[in-house]
Formats: sequence, C-alpha cells, structure tokens
Amino acid sequence: MERIQQRKITRNRELRACTECRKRKLKCDRQLPCASCTQRHEATSCFYERNFEGLQSEHERRLQAEAKLECLEHLVQELSQSRKTFANHDRIAPGANTVQRGRDELPNDSLHNGATHWSAMLEDIEELRAAIREHDVMDGADIDLCNGEFDGTSLLFGAAKHLSFQQVLSQFLPPRYEAGRLVAAYFRAKAVAAPFIHTAQFSRLYRIFWDNPPAASPLWTSILFSILDVATRTLSTSSGASTGEQSKANRFAIAAAHCLAVGEYYRPQRFAVEALLLYAQSKCLTSVDISPVMAILFGTLARVATVMGYHRDIDGFREGISAFEGEMRRRTWSLCMQLDMLVSFQLGLPCNIQFPTWDTRPPTNLLDSDFDEDTVQLPPARPDSEPSELLFYIAKHRLMTVFEKIIRHTLSVTDRPSDELDVIDQELRGTYAALPAVFQPRPMADSVVDSPSVVVTRLCVYFIYQKCLCVLHRKYVTRGKHKSVQICHDSALGIVRRFLDIYREFEPGGQLETEQWFMGSITWHDFLLGCTALCLTVCSTRHCATEPASTVIVDIVGSLELLQNAKTVLERQSTRSRDTRKVLRLVEATILKFSGQDNGGILTTQISLHSSHDMASNAHWQAMPISQGDEDLLWNENTIRPVEDTAWEYMEQFLDLPNEDFITDA
Repeated sequence: MERIQQRKITRNRELRACTECRKRKLKCDRQLPCASCTQRHEATSCFYERNFEGLQSEHERRLQAEAKLECLEHLVQELSQSRKTFANHDRIAPGANTVQRGRDELPNDSLHNGATHWSAMLEDIEELRAAIREHDVMDGADIDLCNGEFDGTSLLFGAAKHLSFQQVLSQFLPPRYEAGRLVAAYFRAKAVAAPFIHTAQFSRLYRIFWDNPPAASPLWTSILFSILDVATRTLSTSSGASTGEQSKANRFAIAAAHCLAVGEYYRPQRFAVEALLLYAQSKCLTSVDISPVMAILFGTLARVATVMGYHRDIDGFREGISAFEGEMRRRTWSLCMQLDMLVSFQLGLPCNIQFPTWDTRPPTNLLDSDFDEDTVQLPPARPDSEPSELLFYIAKHRLMTVFEKIIRHTLSVTDRPSDELDVIDQELRGTYAALPAVFQPRPMADSVVDSPSVVVTRLCVYFIYQKCLCVLHRKYVTRGKHKSVQICHDSALGIVRRFLDIYREFEPGGQLETEQWFMGSITWHDFLLGCTALCLTVCSTRHCATEPASTVIVDIVGSLELLQNAKTVLERQSTRSRDTRKVLRLVEATILKFSGQDNGGILTTQISLHSSHDMASNAHWQAMPISQGDEDLLWNENTIRPVEDTAWEYMEQFLDLPNEDFITDA
C-alpha cells in the first residue's frame, strides 16, 4: 500500500491561461488579448502557448476519452449483469423467503435507484459523452482533422463552418520566433517565393501584425499562414517529414482557409486576390495531385481579379494607382495567368483567363530593392542577362502566352487553319530561343556549380517548352503527320530523359535535396505526359508503309530502353495516384508489345510511315466507350486526359488492351 501511495501521477493538462497570467498567477478570461493584460497595458505580450501537435492531437485525445468512457460503460453493464445473475440465483435458491422473491419479480422501472446505484453511473457516462461532443462542435473540431486529405479548401465553399478570426489566431498562430524562422526560410527560397510579395512591404506589415494580431486584416493573415504552410511543407531538407511536421503544416493550410472565409475573399477588396492566389499556389506546390476543386478556385480567382481590374495595364486603364501598386498588380496577374493555365491543362479544362481579354504587361525585371511603396516612377528594367528573382517568372510568362494559344488550338472543336500549326510552332521556338542563357538546357553533370534554385528554375522552363511542343503536335500523330510524329517523339524523349536524369538528385544527399517542391504534382504530370506521348509515337510506327512518302526517325530501341527506366520510377511511385498506375500499365504494355521477336522488323532506328493522306482517313475516332460504373472518371480527381482523347484509342488497337484497363484501377 505504501508503494502505491508513493507513485506519482502526472497529467498532461492543456494550458488555458495566457503566458503572462500564468507567470503572475492571475485569473485569465482566455480572450485575446485577455482583460488582465489589457488592464496592465500589455496587450501585445498576451500570448497563448498551444500544443503544436494541433487540433488533430486534441481531436485524438477526445476520441480516446470517449473510448475510455465506452469501456467504463461496458464494465458497469457487466457489473449490472452479474448483479442480475446473483439475483436470479437467489430467487430460485432453496429456502428463499417469499417476500424477497416477490420483490425481485417486480419490473425494473418500478424501482427507485438512488444516486449511488450503478444505473446512475450509466446516466453520468452518457452525459459526459454528450458534453464532449457538444464541446467538439462549439470548438470547431467537428471537422475531421484526422483525415489527412482535409486541407481547408472546403471551408472556402461553405462545406464546413469556419472559425472566428480570434479562434484562428488562438488555435493556429505559432510563437513569433517560430513564425519568423519560417518566413525567413520562405524568402530565402527564390524559386518558391511569390513574386507579388514585396519583401520591404511585407516586412512592414509583418511588424504591424505582431503589434496587435486581432486588429490585422484576415486576408493578410491568410497570406502569412500560406507562407508558413509553404515553408514548412516544401523547404525541408528531409524527404520524409514526420507525422508531427505534416500535421503542423496542415494546420497552417487550414488556418489560411479559415482566414479567407472570415475575410470574405470573394468580395473585391484589398489583399483578396493576393491571399487567394497565394493559397492556390501553396496547393500547387504542396499537393501530390491537383484536385478538380482547384479549377473552381481559379475560376473564382480569375473573376475577382478581373472585377478589380488586374487584367488591364494601369498605363491605359486607371489613374490614381501608384507605380509600386501597378507593378505589384502586374506580378499578381502574371502568376495568376500562369497557374490557371497549368492547372486547367492538367485537369483537361479550358483556361479561365483567355489571352485576347487582357493587356496587362509582363512584370518588370527589377529587384525588390530597386523600388518601394514611395517610388513615383519605376526605374529602367534590368537587362535579361542580369539574374534576378523575377527573371524566372518573366521567362515563364513569355512561354505561357504561347502555351495559351496551343491549348486553344488543341481543344478547338472545329478544324483549325492548316498553317496555324506551323505558325504556333515557330512562335514557340522563337520565344524559347530568345530566353536568357541561364534558362537554356544544361545536363545535371554540367550544373554542379549552379545553385539548386537556378537548376530547378531552368528545369521548369525546359519542361514547359517541351510540354508545349508535345501538346501542340500530339493530336497530329494519329493523323500520320510525319513532322508532328518526329517533334512529338523528340519532345517526349526530352521530358522523360531529363526527368530520369534529375530524379535521384532530389533524394537525401543529392544536388537538389533542398528543392523538394519541384517534384510536386505539375512536374510529375509532365513526366506522365512524356511517357504517354513516347508510347504514342512508338505505337505510330505500326503503320508501316508499303508506299512510304517520307521517312521519320524514331529510335525504337532507345525509346524502349528509356521506357524501361521510366517503368522503374513509375513502379516506385505507383501508389502516388491513379494516373500513375494507368501510365505504368501503358508503359508495361508498350514494352511487352514492341520488345519481342514478332514485331516484323520494327526494332530499327529508321521507320517509314504512311503518308498523311492515308492516315488522315482515320483522324476522326469515336469516343472511348466507358464501362458501367466508371462514369465518375469524367470528374476523377486525377484525370490526365479527357476520355474523348483519340490518342488512347489509337494506342489501344496496337497494345491489345481492353478499354477498362485504362479506366479502372487494377
């Protein structure tokens, strides 16, 4: 007994009072700032230490409490059953008096049970369980935070109830020293930091925010939380973040969404476009696969920006806008246009922003130190030969204006002019050739002296260029256009070969270990696109010509070797998404079909194709039939191509695979 009394019982109790009230041993009303700190004129120092395992850990603790209550309830019920058993035994026991027997036979509900009876314990347990559930709803924890897929996006569309601004600050805002470290890491990452966030302006607003967080703009606070989210989830040198780190980062994403909802992001107002755009960019950088919800998000973003006039250049549109604000608006619109195009393409949808409807000039190649909020007139732009943080976004802006034309050309339901293909192709090649030398392709072996940020920005521009070529010419491959087959094959080779060249450099110890964000959804989708296009061009060689009109160089042996290497990577990442598994099956089928001995001499470096006239008759393919139960593919979260894409049926006839192999998971 003495040993039991000496045992220490420790309890992890959540700290409810602010740090100053706990230090002074004062009563705290748990407001932000609390009444005690306000009376002492120390509102700025009022801070609540929170457990940074976050709402998920708190939710888990409540679930554990409910489980313990349920266990206790079972024990009490077992006790009651044992009591009934003894009562029955007494009732039939020899010599039992008639008075006791008659009492036991009375119905249970006719008996009075006092507060010490076991049945009263069951009532108390049920009240405790109801109280826990009620607290969950009042505290905003009715959202299933244990589900890792919840990132707060549903809050923007009213699918879940958002918290108040004070609740967001008290539950999600980290200590100032921790926030400062993450913000500093964000701005050090030149390839990640959003170009429309001016460092000097942000620094000033950041200091004002910490002077009185509850008085800050919820939309600007959303920008801060998105920065913390990106810094935590993309700038870690560890390829496998712990569960606690992922939970903490997810907290920041949820907090950013709460702030957007509180600030009514859909209304034209200051920071509305910037906050929503930065939230969308963080989703593109941190998500394994882009959800179709992002299309709705960018649709809202494009319209709010248009209502606020971001689509018109200030020089000929509006007076009263400072030079500083005008340049920031250009940067904001440019990134909005770029991300909208990339996300829309990945989801197989038309862009929300159409090129002829806006005339905003590209951003000016200036450092943040070249101008500030008091600048009356912008200084001359720095030359493209001089690297700057903005040069990467300017290069992408130039390519994206051509990519928009390619998407319109490709998605058009009417026949385009015969010369349009060559015109767009020449414009694309000219645009890429005119980019600064730092963005010209260079193997990893020749990039050992370049910083990781320079390497990944160069790779990003290269993938965009090759993707443009591949998308522009892909639909003409099935029509037997020799030049398109050659270009599509070469661009697909470039994408797959370059991706395999850099893949291992993102692992621990690699040259690009600190740039994990680059291997996100957009780059991975480019790799899948390259694999698919490479399989398509290999399949096109089955149309061997009896009367060849021309010759196209398609290296079948080299292509199959490259696909074999790609297959290894796809197998390692097969659990990543549904699209990955579909492309893996396509690559496997292509290798199996074309690497055997029964290919009729296909394994040669020079393949003759049918004339474009012979294959043009097969240009109009019927839509791929969809088996029953697979209609949701049209709205699947990870759709690499529209179901009516003729390239898939084109390859199917050579690979002898049933339709459902490309539609359903294995």
